[in-house]
Amino acid sequence: YVKSEFKGGRTNSDHFDLNLYYTIDDNNKSVVGFKSSKVNFKNTPWKIGASKTHHNQIIFDREFSSIQVDDIALKYLEQEMNLNALIEKSNSKLDLIFKNVDLSKVTPEIDSLKLNGVVNGQLNIDQQGEVYLPKSNITIDDFEVNAFNFGNFNASIVGNESLTNYNVDISIKDQSKESLSVTGFLDVSGADSDLNLDVSFKDFMLNPLTPFGSGVITNIRGLVSGNANVSGRLERPQINGGLILQNGGLSVPYLNIDYEFGSNSAILLEQQSFIFDDVQITDTEYSSQALLRGYISHMNFSNWSLDLNIDSDRLLVLNTSETEESLYYGTALVDGNVTISGPMEQLYIEANVSTSEGTALKIPLNDNEILSENSYITFISPEQKEAQSRGRSIDLEDIKGVEMEFNLDVNDNAEIEIILDKQTGSAIRGRGNGSMLAQINTNGKFQMFGDFIVLSGVYNYTFGRIIQKKFSLIKDGTLAWEGDPLKAAINIKALYDGINVNPSTLLDNPINQSIPVEVETHLTGQLEQPDLDFNIRFPNVNSTLNSELNDRLRDNDKRQLQAISLLATGSFRNELTLDSQDAIGLFSDGVTAMLNELFSDEENKVQLGLNVDIGENTPEYETDSRVGVTLSTKISDNVLINGKVGVPVGGVSETTVAGDFEVEILLNEDRTLSLKFFNKENSIQNFGEQIGYTQGVGVSYNIEFNNLKELLNKLFKTSPKTLQNE
Repeated sequence: YVKSEFKGGRTNSDHFDLNLYYTIDDNNKSVVGFKSSKVNFKNTPWKIGASKTHHNQIIFDREFSSIQVDDIALKYLEQEMNLNALIEKSNSKLDLIFKNVDLSKVTPEIDSLKLNGVVNGQLNIDQQGEVYLPKSNITIDDFEVNAFNFGNFNASIVGNESLTNYNVDISIKDQSKESLSVTGFLDVSGADSDLNLDVSFKDFMLNPLTPFGSGVITNIRGLVSGNANVSGRLERPQINGGLILQNGGLSVPYLNIDYEFGSNSAILLEQQSFIFDDVQITDTEYSSQALLRGYISHMNFSNWSLDLNIDSDRLLVLNTSETEESLYYGTALVDGNVTISGPMEQLYIEANVSTSEGTALKIPLNDNEILSENSYITFISPEQKEAQSRGRSIDLEDIKGVEMEFNLDVNDNAEIEIILDKQTGSAIRGRGNGSMLAQINTNGKFQMFGDFIVLSGVYNYTFGRIIQKKFSLIKDGTLAWEGDPLKAAINIKALYDGINVNPSTLLDNPINQSIPVEVETHLTGQLEQPDLDFNIRFPNVNSTLNSELNDRLRDNDKRQLQAISLLATGSFRNELTLDSQDAIGLFSDGVTAMLNELFSDEENKVQLGLNVDIGENTPEYETDSRVGVTLSTKISDNVLINGKVGVPVGGVSETTVAGDFEVEILLNEDRTLSLKFFNKENSIQNFGEQIGYTQGVGVSYNIEFNNLKELLNKLFKTSPKTLQNE
């Protein structure tokens, strides 16, 4: 009696616990038999020799001229496999029978391929002298590939006498149709074995191919119909034919995009490639479209590679949300050409495109320090260790993933936001023009080269979580990248207006009126940590007052202090403090932002805000408090309202309407003739002057022309010929 216990399999997860015996039978032959034994293969405890109805023996003579496998049975629940064989010099026979065997429990582990089903049938091979008679008849019920059920699999393979030629008849059927049919022959008679098979598809599912995308391409789907011929050498057959794809599609997780293929998309099969010729693809989020050309090749349905070209007037190429490790995120729709090439596990994407409407990219600047270390320890596999012991070099695995290179012409269709501080909401968001090259991969590489010129936008300025102001970007600011996206050279100016303040703190002779003031900030240096410089401007005041105020703010430190004071408290201060009046001002800013968010619509046609200006009462001057409402709206395409209206409170003139307000009514289709109603504050001309208001109505007519002849033609509607005669 012999007991043998060991582990096996690629990961040593299979366990063999064998109880054997050895004896000599009546014919003086050796017998090795199985007593009750266990074989745990793929977590399934098969039993051998547990039943006395099977012999479970191997019988052989001392010269090994005759070996007989006598009814070895492996059982697990209702599943059973039986092996009988006789191996002799002139006559041999092998019979393998399957009864209700779970396919997943007897097939080896194969990358990206999981098979399921219930196997029944048998494999028989008979040898009579030089003649071999193979025969196979296998059925697999509920045949599944990567969790997709295809129906029933039937395979009938019959060989000729010399085992050199096989007739093949394979089919997959469900209750309604035969989705796959393979008929033909295999010839293995010579050194160059060949085959000739006719393959027919009818609504054959592509979904099981998803694991072959190596995680770079997922959700491969669709139904294929058509015919193909597989011929040539067995080592690398050639596949030729044509297929029609219905409900096809795939996803690119790294870009968070899902594409659908157009109905009845034609795919040409040529050698070992799937060829696409002007196949329409549509993204499922924004319904943007493109034409796909190129091919997907393989080597015996492994080692997949792509060479695809995509042309579009507007196509979604990025649709990601923020994550902790995001170097960039947002939505990108482009117009131009995109190529995708390389092996599936290491794709290279090159795009020569311009931005389309709907593009909104965000680049967060991380304040966290990134620590990098050199690793002095390398872990190697047993195979690498063996190769090293034999003096062979060890090749480290190449970095795999997606490599992208975007040559991007940015226009005002794109909104780019640079998040300076995620916690406080400090950010620069704008539109503009530029040309940029971005090099990105899935292993953390992100480089940018090029320039961006600002046309419009906002700068959300925050300071100490107290000041939160929205500056308007001034046209022609620039961003210049030379590699590291965080180290771009920034040169941007932004303006915060809408401040009305009494400037008496800065004057020798106090006045009792508030004047409009603007705070300008200039961002320079590196984008990661820009330098801010503030300037204060006084629009709509007379030159004498403007000169005196600028003279008092000539010192840079004083100018910076007063700019912060204006943003924090809405007034000039000798020192920066916070009292109850300033707190109300800050509260007003928060209410304004909240109201605007509540009342603004999706198209931002309505913006409503609240202003509370607290009056000041000092021995030198006194001003009224004012409650104001800012309104910017578009009632219809022909009626526009814009302005800021306030009513003084706590004073003697509480019924006075103060502020600027304008209603414009467009009177014709080409929007050149308009009627305007307005109320505006008069500018201060002298110290101590009371503020005044002007109301009125006006008609304006706008004409655009390039020369005098064109002006006369538009004014008098004369023909060009008449003007030439004159």
